[in-house]
Amino acid sequence: MQVSYAQITNTKIIDNGSKGDYKSIAVTEKSLPDFVVYRPQNIKEAVKKEGMLPVIVWANGGCMNSSIHHERLLSEVASHGYIIVAIGELQMAVEERVHAHTTDTELLKGINWISEQAKTKGNDYYNNVDLSKIAVGGQSCGGAQVMRIADDKRIKTYMMFNSGMGDMTMAGASKESLKALHGKIIYLEGGESDVAYKNALLDYDRIDHVPIVFANHLTAGHGGTFADENGGSFASMTLDWLDWQFKAKDNSHIFLQNDLTAYPGWTVKSKNFSK
Repeated sequence: MQVSYAQITNTKIIDNGSKGDYKSIAVTEKSLPDFVVYRPQNIKEAVKKEGMLPVIVWANGGCMNSSIHHERLLSEVASHGYIIVAIGELQMAVEERVHAHTTDTELLKGINWISEQAKTKGNDYYNNVDLSKIAVGGQSCGGAQVMRIADDKRIKTYMMFNSGMGDMTMAGASKESLKALHGKIIYLEGGESDVAYKNALLDYDRIDHVPIVFANHLTAGHGGTFADENGGSFASMTLDWLDWQFKAKDNSHIFLQNDLTAYPGWTVKSKNFSK
């Protein structure tokens, strides 16, 4: 009997599967028990309509081993036809266990796992994942984990949530890590009350070799809108960015022309894009 490399051992539904076209589910895969995969419940249905699905690999605030504080946003993004591999064992409730730090390069474990699944027969991801469309994202310390692996050539775009290196060293990353960026990057910050705001501005000023967007929710603070139903406007901005990068949806008016009709209370600036 062939062993499935994507055997699900635990599941969780967030926000009733979220509001995208493909109801999402959070699952534990037997071969990756210390991560959560947020995905459409019916991957084949999503692939039939969308083509092979892009991937996001996710690192948490505090570099923690749990994505529970970000699950509403991650579930929402997955419901629009994305596969998300997030650091940390699936958690049903916040008080369920004490969180611990993860290694600086933990994101690589997620990228390596989904890359193997996409090419291995007998699992839900085989021939259903587009490995040419991999994003890495992280919140706060998780953003430093993103920067720690910035030189990995499999990465096509980076997403920094309430995060910025500035002159810090964190999770094995520093301002020197910015030089390793080789794809478009977006910063999503929570205004001047966000502890990461000033560091993110320093990063924006220093990054001069790849296209960069600085999207700022003026009043969200360091917690963004992760606690809001379906991840709030941070989730919407995330989807608009990913759909532009990976699904040929022209959302340039949001990021390059500052059309923020759908985003009251936000500001956006960008540079290094070809005209």
